[in-house]
Amino acid sequence: MATFVCIHGAFQGGWVWKDTAQALFTLGHDVLAPTLSGCGYLAHGLGPGLGLGTYIRDVTQFFALEDLNDAILVAHSYSGLVCCGAMAEIAPRLAGAIFVDALLALPGHSFAGLAGEPFRAMLSARVRQGWLVDPWVAPLFGVAGDDRADWFLGRLFPFPLAAFTDATATAEPVFPPERHYVRCAANPNPLLAANAARAAELGFAMHAIDTGHCPQITAPVALARVLAAIAAGLAGAG
Repeated sequence: MATFVCIHGAFQGGWVWKDTAQALFTLGHDVLAPTLSGCGYLAHGLGPGLGLGTYIRDVTQFFALEDLNDAILVAHSYSGLVCCGAMAEIAPRLAGAIFVDALLALPGHSFAGLAGEPFRAMLSARVRQGWLVDPWVAPLFGVAGDDRADWFLGRLFPFPLAAFTDATATAEPVFPPERHYVRCAANPNPLLAANAARAAELGFAMHAIDTGHCPQITAPVALARVLAAIAAGLAGAG
């Protein structure tokens, strides 16, 4: 049995992993899905002081206080930057890391810096009160037309602008030896395609799932099977 620690992306909460977690439970695994500060059921704590550093601390403290060891970290989308930032502290506690259509930190660069001018223009258009960003539209999450799109979109909350504009650490992330990247093949986003290519260059084992950007919503069982297969490979290697 593996223990997965699944970290959600921007605007979401631990709830986004509910169906994938249930499928992994059925396959005999344990799943923890923490909710980051100001997100999901913690949205009442959303404030202008939150940013990338807050979320990195959320993850490092979660691992420490839950006494986690030999866990498999799963990062999705924005949380790739969070998990990269946490690696310096949590890498010794990991059996492996799996990045699902997730961002890989480029030292000293923010999400907005990595994504380029079209993203920055979209980000600017969605900012309100000077520090809040309203959630993206359904197609950017890859859920448009899915039966659960309304369920998903109705649970999103605004996200702090600083999370997208804070720079990552200037040092390269310290990834565990067992590192895997799952590319969502039906997602045409060029930024994530470039991140998948960079993951291959950094020695990640590469996998693919034929879904849009949020398989934990549109194909949770298929995603669980991919994660479980990776875990089985880690157990076999050990």
